[in-house]
Amino acid sequence: MKISIKIGDIFVYAFAVVLIIISLTGMYLMGLNNDKRSVVIEVDKSDSYSIEIREGMEPVELRVDAGGGRYNTVVITYEEVRIEEANCPDQLCVKTGAIRSPGQAIVCLPHKVTVTITGVDERQSDIDDIAH
Repeated sequence: MKISIKIGDIFVYAFAVVLIIISLTGMYLMGLNNDKRSVVIEVDKSDSYSIEIREGMEPVELRVDAGGGRYNTVVITYEEVRIEEANCPDQLCVKTGAIRSPGQAIVCLPHKVTVTITGVDERQSDIDDIAH
């Protein structure tokens, strides 16, 4: 039995190989920066700031202007992020305390300010708290 390969078959195989290479390259590139943590600060869902958290970094103190004389002072260190001062009436964002892990957030509703940690925390182990 003779198997004949036609030019169309070669194009199909070549196309499949190219798709596989592109897919693997994309997955590799997406995984390059997932070990970095960042702090994302949003004001009224329109203005957004992002600051990378690095080991050994000096503490960063930012005054976030929410407009109309409203402000929040955000302090960012390698260990934690907190709102140190705000001129909102309830001060719940200040009372929230520090956040330390990706996915945690501090929200100031009167000023419409959101402070979130994103990324993956390389300091955490793969074992969750329940397994300890």
